[in-house]
Amino acid sequence: MSESTSRTAIAQIVDTMRALAGSHPGFRPVHAKAVVCHGNFRATPQARSVSRAPHLQGEAIPTVIRFSNASGNPDAHDGVPDARAMAVKFQLPDGKNADILALSIEGFLARTPEEFLAFLQAQLPDPATKQPRPDAVPRFLEKHPATAAFIQRLTQKPVPASYGQCSYHGEHAFKFTAADGTSRFGRYHWMPEAGEALLSPDDAIKRSANFLREDLESRLRNGPVGFRLLLQLADESDPTDDVTVLWPADRPKVELGRLEVTDISPTGMADERRMVFDPTNLTDGIGLSADPILLARSEAYSISYDRRSKGE
Repeated sequence: MSESTSRTAIAQIVDTMRALAGSHPGFRPVHAKAVVCHGNFRATPQARSVSRAPHLQGEAIPTVIRFSNASGNPDAHDGVPDARAMAVKFQLPDGKNADILALSIEGFLARTPEEFLAFLQAQLPDPATKQPRPDAVPRFLEKHPATAAFIQRLTQKPVPASYGQCSYHGEHAFKFTAADGTSRFGRYHWMPEAGEALLSPDDAIKRSANFLREDLESRLRNGPVGFRLLLQLADESDPTDDVTVLWPADRPKVELGRLEVTDISPTGMADERRMVFDPTNLTDGIGLSADPILLARSEAYSISYDRRSKGE
């Protein structure tokens, strides 16, 4: 796959996402409905043994957190079954940022940008009839068992009752390097301190259309909402360049730190327009893997940001 081919596929991914979401000028083509919050993160002592990254040395680090639904419709009901996401921007002492993006479902549904584009295009309506092609997605899933496995995990998981009582999983592997030069690959997992709370789709859809924001507002009136950040360490046999493959559950996990979500941003709408959360936005001590989906995301976010900032 050439660089120009990849760039073309990435631009087509953004175009196809926008087509599937419908016209919502100024919004992201996915994860359009969100709540932006402020918080603080403090690393555990053992985090230093994993990485020399500045936010993993034990100081309190201010953060910006974005909770979102997967839909590209900013007015979607919060009870619609789908993935939820949590993006965290660490505001580092040197004035730079580092980001973690995570989903409520582990893994991802495609290994490459081209594969992801093909899955999105299978969902487009037939140009002649303007109706969905009933056989297109099933045919794709037959040929792509990893995508089928992700969809199965998604459909089997009930609807989160709260942004603050949902676990979130980083899809990609990153290379963590400690001060002594030792390196390990790992994947992030955010675990809610209050435990998980889930709803059946029937119960979720009966709630207020914005119940996730309302729940978060209510919780924050009583104090911070806490999450623990765990890092699942890869074995030498675990692939670090294939986002569709889940590592065995018994791989060791290191607790990297604790996040406190303290308040909802009073400038949330402006934050939405200007902020980009990008998993390739890293700092010394954390490096990229060769995962082609990970390497494509920055370009996709750049295209998306450019379009929404123009009100498209």
